[in-house]
Parts: sequence; structure tokens; C-alpha cells
Amino acid sequence: MNRRVFVLGLDGATLDIIRPMVEAGKLPAFTRMMNEGSWGPLESVASQRSAAAWSTFMTGMNPGKHGIYEFYDYLPETYNLKFINGAARHGASLWRILSRAGRRVGVINVPMTYPAEEVNGVLVAGLDCPSVRSPGFTHPASLAAELEAQFGAYMIEPGLTGAVVGGKTAEAVDLVRREFNQKMAVTRSLMKSRPWDFFMTVLRSLDAVQHTFWKYSDPRHPDHNASLGGQCGSVISDTYEMIDGFLGELLDELDDGGTYLMVMSDHGFGRKHPATGQINAWLASRGYLRFRRTGESADGILRTIYRKVVGLTSRRTKEWLWEKFPSLRDRVHSRLCFANIDWSGTRAYSDSLFANVRINLRGREGEGTVAPGEEQRELTEELAAELAELQDRRSGEPIVEKVLKREDLYNGPFAGKAPELLIRWRENVSISGIRIEGGTGGVAAAPPIPGEDHRFISGDHHLYGVLFMRGPGVEEGRRLSGARITDLAPTILYQSDLPIPADMDGNVLMDAFTPRFRDAYKPATGAAPTSGSTPRKDPGYDADEEAAIRSRLRDLGYVE
Repeated sequence: MNRRVFVLGLDGATLDIIRPMVEAGKLPAFTRMMNEGSWGPLESVASQRSAAAWSTFMTGMNPGKHGIYEFYDYLPETYNLKFINGAARHGASLWRILSRAGRRVGVINVPMTYPAEEVNGVLVAGLDCPSVRSPGFTHPASLAAELEAQFGAYMIEPGLTGAVVGGKTAEAVDLVRREFNQKMAVTRSLMKSRPWDFFMTVLRSLDAVQHTFWKYSDPRHPDHNASLGGQCGSVISDTYEMIDGFLGELLDELDDGGTYLMVMSDHGFGRKHPATGQINAWLASRGYLRFRRTGESADGILRTIYRKVVGLTSRRTKEWLWEKFPSLRDRVHSRLCFANIDWSGTRAYSDSLFANVRINLRGREGEGTVAPGEEQRELTEELAAELAELQDRRSGEPIVEKVLKREDLYNGPFAGKAPELLIRWRENVSISGIRIEGGTGGVAAAPPIPGEDHRFISGDHHLYGVLFMRGPGVEEGRRLSGARITDLAPTILYQSDLPIPADMDGNVLMDAFTPRFRDAYKPATGAAPTSGSTPRKDPGYDADEEAAIRSRLRDLGYVE
């Protein structure tokens, strides 16, 4: 077979917006994809977190095998977070498998691809890259200078969160448009100037605008403001229309009868609500967690400073900070996530960044209080039952669709890194918060981290993203069901006429192809597993470089 495959990744795209816009005649390219190919919802990873989802997409494996659950690793022995990048991934990426088979690849802006792998082609790292100056930003290394010469300063991320937290709404809209136009221009250039068998580019624009502008276009959002909706309510739909224009170009460009075009997203999108940030307060109200009675502490001051840094510091300056002193983010986020928790009186807790609960386990956590084994299992069962009954603080409606246990979600050598429990909120109701009886022992729950604060970040990840496919042998006008993000890597390898590694968890989406095509081309399975592949080396800084950066940051007041 050996046909070409182009993948357009749309971070956070949702059928909840695409289908009504298609029905209204506003997305002609998406309409073509639905009429000329197969399409449907795409189930993300259970946590709906981007780092885990993109890593699963590129490996075809669940996080228990590739080892990435978030943009950070949690270190329970110290209750700290350590930010990571694609170098921490176990298992070979799709582009590494294709490269080893002699296929030429182009990869642009996929999250969790820093440092750039030495692929048979070109790779531009995604949002886990600290800055364009970082070693490993591109492969080959010379590509970084080529991009700058041709397109000016390359924008890894538009930085909308900072602009919105800082009250710069118009600037945020301009940022996303400039970043989007640059990514399209880079994609067009590399598609035409480099030979390729597989090409992929990820547009992060939707994720950015839906996080920050959802409340303006959604009348059911608890913070919806009708007057501001008139000014900002079309930002999200405008972005879908911009993407539709680019998709139309791709449809025309790749209409050669021998190229597959896949459009996918890592997760869906919908309303954000404060319930995730209230889990620790609820745990405290039930006696599972204890706060220190310290009132306004250094953590509160740190939170205020951090909000100012997020809202008032330019994206370039923030990139410089994360690049030159990567442990700065680790320390700040760790302090803010676990502010004022008295570990000696805590049996269960959450990091408040997504809906999870961890057991404060003796021998694993630094100040663990729960014995491994039967006590741990009993507490997990008890918490799962209670969490399933959570109600909305205003309406009294149930707000939890399901409470999921770690062992039912993940398998592999890194399954133990996951939280014991994952909460899946109901996506079809408006949630104003958790009804908490009896307070939190006199200590208020810490306010959200600015980048997670629902007052600024009004949209959040939902479970089902999107999948559209068009190309040789693909059924026309077929609506797919049951597709999962783990299925995409096997499907792309099938389209590329390559065998599928035995340890991939997904399956080829055979329902997307015609019976005649399926009969003619059978998937080749049982190729050598890749999950034993060791992570790549993370480029870092020597002692002298870190000392110099620490001195600069101390002068700026960022570190002690």
C-alpha cells in the first residue's frame, strides 16, 4: 500500500461546536470531510490531560506503559511536582517507527516532542520546549535558524492565559491569530520544501481560545456575561472558521487519490467549573484531610506574586525563566497545589489540577499515614463511594458521572504513578461547585492557581474529541463509534503498510474502511514491542550555568 498520511491535530476540537456550525453552513471543509470520509467522536485518555493524550496518540499505548500522565511527574516522597518533557516518554513514537522503516516524516508542534528526535525528516518541538533557544528545539538543529529567517520569531505558544489574566483581551485575540497564521505558513513551507510520507502539524489555537473565551459564548456557563459576550462571543467560532479555511486548502492540496488526511483532537472541550479545585476542601470537611491553621501565609503571598508573573510578564520572558531555571516552576506549583496541608493528619488529598484523589500512603508519601494493603483498599473503596454522591452546591444535582480506579484504567510498569482515584464530572450539567457540609475545619481551601482559575480559564477538557478521515478505501459519509485515541497510531501504521508493534493497546479502525479495502489489505500485527525503549536524554544546564541563572533570578526577586 505505502500511501502518504497527513495528520492535522486540533488540540481540544469538539463535535459539540463543529456539528452545529456544519449544520449552519459555516464549515464547508469539515462538511466535505464528513461527506467524503468517515468521522465521529474520539475518546481521549481517562484523565483528559494533554500530555498523557498526545503521548498515547504517538505511541498507541496507555500511560501505564509510556509513563506520562501530565506535564509533570509527581514525587510523593516530597509532595513536589517536577515538570517533564517528551524525553521522559517510554516507547517509540510514531515518527520514530516510521523513520526506522525508511519513511520520510515532517512533525510540527506536537506536544511532548521536546527534545526533537533524530527522525528521517524534520521535527519542530511542541509546547514542552522551553524556548526557541533551547537545544533540541528542532531536528535538524539548523532548521531553527531557517524558520526564524523565513518567518521571524517563532511562537511556540501564543500565551493567551497570561494575556487574559492580565486583562488584555484584545491582545489575546491578536496573539492567537498571529500564532495560527505562522503555524499555517510553516506547515505550507515544509510540506512543499521537504519530501514526506507522513506529515503532522498540531494547531493549539482552539485549546487556547476555548480555555479563555468559553464563558463568553456559552449561556449555560455559571460566569456567562451577556454584555461581554457581544464583544468576545464569536472568538471561538471565528477560530473554527479559520481552521476550516486551512483544512480546505489541505483538501485541495492532498486530493491526489493516494494520500490519507486525518483530522483529530487529543480531547474535547466544554465548561470549566470550580469543583476540581474544591476536592481538598471536601476531603477536609469529611475528615480525610487536615489543613494547618496558619491564616495568610507565605503560600498566599506566593500565589499573588505568581498571578502577577502569569498576567504581566511577556511570553518571551516566561520562556526565558522556564528555560534557564526549570526548577522554578516545579517549586512554585508544588507550593501552590499543596498549600497549608497538614500531612500528619491527612489520609487522602488531591493536587487540584485535575479531578483526582491520592492516598497518603505510608512508605510512598514522605509523611504517609495510611498502611499499604487492606487499609489502603478499604479507604479507596470508601472514598469512591462517597465521591460518587457529590452534589452541586446550588442545585443539589449529582455532579459525578463516574469514579474510576487506577487499576481499571492503566496497565504497564508505570501504572502505579497514577492517582488511586479519578473523578469524571458530568458534562451535561452546569456545575457551580461541590456542596460541602460542615466547612473545612476553619481553614478555607486555597484559591486556584492562576492558570487553572475558573474565573479566567472558563473552558476545560472533556472526554470526547474528534476524528475525521478521508483517503483511499475510507468509507464515505460514515459516522464512526467507539474510536479511541489509542487506535490512531495502529491505524496510521496500517495506512502506511507497516506492521503494528505487539504492545500497542489500540486497534486499527477497520470500520472506517470499505469491505473491499478490508479484504484486500489485512493489518500486519505482532511487530517487535517498543515499550521497553528507554527515554531520551533531556538537555540540561551545568552547575555554572544554573548558578548564574539563580543569581539573575534572585536579583529579580523570583527566588530566595
